[in-house]
Amino acid sequence: MSHALLAAAHGLGALLLGVALVGGWLAGERGRRAKTTGAVARAAARKGALARTLLLPGVLLLGASGAWLVASHYGGWNFVRIPWLAGMVALFVFQSVWANTVGRAYGVRLKRLLAGTREADPLSPQLRRALAEPIATFGHHLELPLFALIVALGVLRPMQWSLFATGCAVAAGIALAATAYGGGARRPASSPRSASVDAEGGAWSVAPSTSRQRR
Repeated sequence: MSHALLAAAHGLGALLLGVALVGGWLAGERGRRAKTTGAVARAAARKGALARTLLLPGVLLLGASGAWLVASHYGGWNFVRIPWLAGMVALFVFQSVWANTVGRAYGVRLKRLLAGTREADPLSPQLRRALAEPIATFGHHLELPLFALIVALGVLRPMQWSLFATGCAVAAGIALAATAYGGGARRPASSPRSASVDAEGGAWSVAPSTSRQRR
């Protein structure tokens, strides 16, 4: 395959991944600031849909085209000597591993906490703590800065390892600041009616609430 076609496929994969990350970040922010379990479930469902329709195809296309480009145009394993290229690969692998370990475990935990809840139920203490969990919140805020750094490395192609290290430090600093500033979930408001929410957050049915909600 020609370099032009590989580069086009790589660009398309990056576009899909970027759109999915932005959409997932917005959905995650809605979920972390939600006042009811139904709102959290809907945000989780939107994020899951983006992961299936955009993020996964983007990752596969980006990874396959990137590996082909490295093997055919950058000397295979010699890419480790090129700071910008090695940095892009390292960050892509790091994000993939994080998403499939920490991110996946966090998603499973949220589904378990949402199972059996109702649309207008207030957030339980366990769910509130999960939404404000520092490690998961840090990872949530780190995705976009790291993606921006990957794109910057590919466009600017710096040949100094110090610039790569500085970029990583800046991305981590942005994520830490965002985590410290707005990691907590808001306290929910009460509602006289509720609706049953499935664990995926995709459907609910209206039913009267049988318990008083406290502030």
